[in-house]
Amino acid sequence: MSSAAAMPSLDQFIAAVRPSLEPDAVSAAYADGFAVDGVTPEIVVAPGSLEQLQTVLSEAREARLAAIAIGGGTHLGVGNAPAAYDVAISTARLDSTFEHEPADLTVTVDAGTRLADVQARLAADGQTLPLDPPCGGDATIGGVLASNAHGPLRHAYGTARDWLIGIRVVHADGTTSKSGGRVVKNVAGYDMHKLYVGSLGTLGVITQATFKLAPLPRAQTTAAVAFGTARDAAAFVMTARDAGLAIHAAELLSPPAAEAVMNDARWIVLARVAGGPAGVDRSMSELGRLAAQAGAGIDDGDGTAAWQRWSLAFRPGVLSLRVSVMPSAVAETMEVLDRGFAGAAAQMSATATAGVIRINLEPSHEDRAAALVVRAQDVAARAGGTLAIDAAPRALKRAIDVFGPLRSDFAIMRRLKEQLDPQGVLSPGRFAGRL
Repeated sequence: MSSAAAMPSLDQFIAAVRPSLEPDAVSAAYADGFAVDGVTPEIVVAPGSLEQLQTVLSEAREARLAAIAIGGGTHLGVGNAPAAYDVAISTARLDSTFEHEPADLTVTVDAGTRLADVQARLAADGQTLPLDPPCGGDATIGGVLASNAHGPLRHAYGTARDWLIGIRVVHADGTTSKSGGRVVKNVAGYDMHKLYVGSLGTLGVITQATFKLAPLPRAQTTAAVAFGTARDAAAFVMTARDAGLAIHAAELLSPPAAEAVMNDARWIVLARVAGGPAGVDRSMSELGRLAAQAGAGIDDGDGTAAWQRWSLAFRPGVLSLRVSVMPSAVAETMEVLDRGFAGAAAQMSATATAGVIRINLEPSHEDRAAALVVRAQDVAARAGGTLAIDAAPRALKRAIDVFGPLRSDFAIMRRLKEQLDPQGVLSPGRFAGRL
């Protein structure tokens, strides 16, 4: 929140932007709903066009105010606590563009458009944007990109970077830039648009994005396979992948997570098989054969409900961690973490083929949260991996960098920030190294 000394600048900002916005687009009444890590903005603005957003940002820069763009608010816990926060920019009204080219398998949408709405409209033409972050129904396109949120579909489809082919952003001085294009094949050059994925709005506010698309599967079912150890479960996932089966999503659940999602406290592989009806049948038959070889049974129950429960279980919570290791190290890492987190209500889910382990914990107090993070950092380091924190108590966030040790390319990241936002207007302090 701003200090009293900054109030004249805030008044200057409000007076400058109010004439260009809708009457109800500037308000302090709902500021609490836009708090980030306990820091509440002084004012909320909701621009309804590119030009209005340009005005908002240029005037915020002129008044030396800190601004954070917020979409659906489903992943606000990602990133460090803001160093300053005066203006919340709601992107809810930036949702008018939807340009779908079914023949080219591309779509261009505004950043404030809800991911669920995009999927519903694409489904009418038998296509999909293969992104499924936890609580994705309320997530916006801009928010998914800014936080690099992803879910179980990463197994087969990767992350947003793999599907983004063009982007438009507004920078801190109100200028706009574009990168990429609206077709899958573009001229050779740097993929500058991918820099904005996961940058938490620190380099610019995403206003529009173009994606390549995938065909919507004509049939799908979900298989749940239970094992006695994480090693056996991970081996099953890798074998199924190497067999080339039509598996679009595969998550390895720890026993506490499996109990929450499947009401079965064993190591469980939850796999979504999708594609043409004949291909799904063949893949399910082969999965059954592989499960029998591993001494496990296969259950093809209500997959829709299971994935919905997964999404609820792994939305960012009190303390949400993400460990990245080599796929070959996933099983051992999960087993060590499961033992180390005993008593902390730890739930873990791994996209084993990507080497990503999600962990949701409910520490009894903030000191306990800090100890759990240290434990996870140690386990990740010993496995040759890294730890990132997707949500944590505010006191813990003030004490550590949630992105972990600085990477070797941090100097480049800092120069980009200095070039694109020298005054630190956009999401100050939230990115790695507190940029």
